[in-house]
Amino acid sequence: MNKIRDDFTKETKRILQERVGNRCTNPECRCLTSGPNYEPEKATRIGVAAHITAAAEGGPRFNSSLSNEKRKSISNGIWLCQNCAKLIDNDEKIYTTNMLLEWKQVSEENCRRELEGKPPIEYPQKEGWICYWCRSFVEHMQPVCAACHAEVAYTATRKERGEAWSTGLFVGGGGSLLFFVLLPQILNAQFDWALPIGFGLGIYALIISAIIAVICGVVSIEHKEKQYRGQPPRFFRNTII
Repeated sequence: MNKIRDDFTKETKRILQERVGNRCTNPECRCLTSGPNYEPEKATRIGVAAHITAAAEGGPRFNSSLSNEKRKSISNGIWLCQNCAKLIDNDEKIYTTNMLLEWKQVSEENCRRELEGKPPIEYPQKEGWICYWCRSFVEHMQPVCAACHAEVAYTATRKERGEAWSTGLFVGGGGSLLFFVLLPQILNAQFDWALPIGFGLGIYALIISAIIAVICGVVSIEHKEKQYRGQPPRFFRNTII
């Protein structure tokens, strides 16, 4: 049985190619990916729009938390020559998601700088990112940009986790209220029963409700964290995160 692949559209492939100037995104390669063919009306193309995390389950760096749309979006794509595309898929332990995202960020930034007539930035030997605000290098897991003091969020921020926690508590508490308070009343009215509020569990109904609310809060935070795992960090200025 063939696995369903979330392939890029032609437009996505074209934009990936143009954002790195028709060159391989690997900063240690940067070869041209198209040129003249012997036939005057043809061009030789060796460029590939590769997936950072695999297009289908079982592929290199596959991320099950991504939606189908996210998996085939431009944020999950990287433009490479055929050799580098084969290289990253044959050794996914070395060519990690973070490394490929870093390649993409540095290559696109250097193309932007070239368009503006500015000197390129050197590919950092350490793993890291380019600050969104000042375009300086920020080492991986460094919490603050040393140049502009922007705060770096690698996962959900404290505010986002707090909002997720509150949402989870509300959902869990609301569900418990429906189950222990309203459900007995509905059943009593429907079947002429005499079920007590909380099904006779007394204080234990409150304890169970609290446990459910906490579990929902934890699950909500985990769901929020998954949205940002395997993605480039976000940079915040003058924001408490």
